[in-house]
Amino acid sequence: MTGIKFDAAWVGGYGRLAAASADALAEGVRTMATDPLTEESFGQLGRTVHTTQAYSRAAQHLREQLARAVEALGSASEGLAQVTSQYVESDEQGAAHINRGRS
Repeated sequence: MTGIKFDAAWVGGYGRLAAASADALAEGVRTMATDPLTEESFGQLGRTVHTTQAYSRAAQHLREQLARAVEALGSASEGLAQVTSQYVESDEQGAAHINRGRS
């Protein structure tokens, strides 16, 4: 025995939390998909030094990072769900095998 205890309920709950977090971040990606700045947002100086374009590039990078975070959380959630499912199935099969042995 390795002494490692696997709490399927806790891991499953953590997986659901990761999925909910991914959904919340995905909403953020959709919200940030707009480009509210215009050439007039920063006046003549802003147009001259291309402030709007700089902010737009920075916002695009942030949206891309947020989208990657959504993918990572979604993947983690799926992996945790699979591990939990396999553990519970294996545990149930082991219990059934023990119970058959007692009969």
